[in-house]
Amino acid sequence: MSVLLHHRVPGRRPERERLTVLTCGEAPPAPLRASLDTIARQPYVEHVLALPDLHHKANAEVPSSLAVVTRGAIVPELTSVAINDGMGVVVTDLAIDDMSPERIREFFRRVNTHAAPHLFARNRYSLSAGDLARAAFAGGATAVERYGLDPHVLGAMESAGRVEVPGPGGSFAHVVPALLRHTPAGRCEMGLNFGGNHFLEVQVVEAIHDGGLAAEWGIARGQVVITYHLGPGPFSGTLLHFYTRRKALKGPRVPWFFLGKLGFHCGRGQGGGDLRRKWSVHFRRNGLTPLEPGSAEGLHVRQALAMATNVGFAYRLATVAAIRDALQEAFQPPAAARLLCDIPHNSVVEETRAAGPVWVARHNACRWQPERPAFIAGAHDVPSYLAIGRAGGAPQIHSYDHGAGQLIEAHRREQRLASTRDATLRMTLVRGGSGSVRAVDIVPVRSARPIERVLDAYEQRGALSRVARLRPLGTLKN
Repeated sequence: MSVLLHHRVPGRRPERERLTVLTCGEAPPAPLRASLDTIARQPYVEHVLALPDLHHKANAEVPSSLAVVTRGAIVPELTSVAINDGMGVVVTDLAIDDMSPERIREFFRRVNTHAAPHLFARNRYSLSAGDLARAAFAGGATAVERYGLDPHVLGAMESAGRVEVPGPGGSFAHVVPALLRHTPAGRCEMGLNFGGNHFLEVQVVEAIHDGGLAAEWGIARGQVVITYHLGPGPFSGTLLHFYTRRKALKGPRVPWFFLGKLGFHCGRGQGGGDLRRKWSVHFRRNGLTPLEPGSAEGLHVRQALAMATNVGFAYRLATVAAIRDALQEAFQPPAAARLLCDIPHNSVVEETRAAGPVWVARHNACRWQPERPAFIAGAHDVPSYLAIGRAGGAPQIHSYDHGAGQLIEAHRREQRLASTRDATLRMTLVRGGSGSVRAVDIVPVRSARPIERVLDAYEQRGALSRVARLRPLGTLKN
């Protein structure tokens, strides 16, 4: 039987029930709706959930802010190759009165000094080869030991910072090419890459919407928190490029990866198996590559996804360690740090439903979990929100937006993003080394209306309820 699946989901729902589009009022544009319909028609797809910040990036096979439930098939392209990219919130014991532009700059400088200027530059948070191999199986626990973090930090992470690597035969050498095992390319740059749409942000709790939960979480109005968005690091993204041909891989990297995959999948170590099947899975750009989870190729991809996910957890805990260290170094007396939540938004996980196990692929979408913190990011000049997953809501709303970036930019273009009386610092530094300053801008904080519209959509369906609004004081880009 071909490794590429064509069978239909048993007891398949009528087509009108396989797609849920959650919006803030505006229907998706026709091209986006056509993409959703195409995905929903796939024979192995049980349900498609499109979220309010839905958009399609040119380097992705499917839209962002999307969650797709499949049965009997795992499809890597339904999420980003940057598996386990995520965001988190660190609570400090600082108050708004403790902050000034100078102190924010010093905090950012302390963090950025340890950022790797290139992939082969070791720094304070780099992993050894042994650390990397352990992290592939143990996930966040390796980072807890390596960075001297409080073990309770794992309780703030999804799945306690680790997923099981399925077996048999899931050895590090079987899953990870020699390039990533024997060179420092995947383990030097750990946790401090705030380029692109990634960020490190100092925020203040501006408003409390649920006093009981806020007190339980240890946050109060006027308290300073640190938020981050990054990951999963060079190891995880590079690893998954060895398993499928993705749109995100372009230019001179394409022939290099072709040769690397040829040696890895067809060389002496893994030369067995059906070469035509290997070609169809690992080398051909399929758009969507549905794999039987129990097939040899499906198991191999699942092992790679698990190891990439585990190293992604360790990567972000390097960020948490850097925040802890910079708070201790930049403030007197040293400021404390406690991880409130760390939430991935690119994932492929097996979940159990009433009709049996399914696979849920989330692309820039977070897993909804009852009575767990939820974080929806704004922008460098737009507030973010902490919320809580509520039981008893609409069952099809099993995921939520990781941010509202597209809605925010639409409001900005249409001049509907009003300024407030507050201001925030945006600081761009050269990564690592002296960390010289490229730019420092003080800009007005904008209205939180776009992200509030997103939260309205979830609250109306009983999925989330807001706990606190976080206003940006300063953002680091490097």
